[in-house]
Amino acid sequence: MIATKRLFTVGAKFMSKFDLPQGSLSGRSLPRAPVVMPCRLSWAGVDALAITRNLSPNGLALSLSETTPLKMKEKAQIHLHDRITLQVVPVHARHEPGRLVAGFKVATIEKGAQEWNDLVAKVER
Repeated sequence: MIATKRLFTVGAKFMSKFDLPQGSLSGRSLPRAPVVMPCRLSWAGVDALAITRNLSPNGLALSLSETTPLKMKEKAQIHLHDRITLQVVPVHARHEPGRLVAGFKVATIEKGAQEWNDLVAKVER
């Protein structure tokens, strides 16, 4: 017990030495794991190819073309491997050179709940 507490204290002191961006989890209850895979984002007549950047059970971030007409708070669908369909809501977006990076909150898993849970479990290890 004492060794565990000591390791935690040392780890916390070590982590506090780094300048982590303020609000780096901003509203996230779980950290996201880096995952890069192609996917498709669709909503109201728009279909865009994207690449995942990271994910967690509650959300994911995508890299999109900088010309993608994304509207905040408008429900969309993300299709992964044609086996998983997530209903998502965009919660933030920022422009990076040549692309738009957007974060999405998962509202519901429309298709492939077991595959989504397996994917999340695999990347969280």
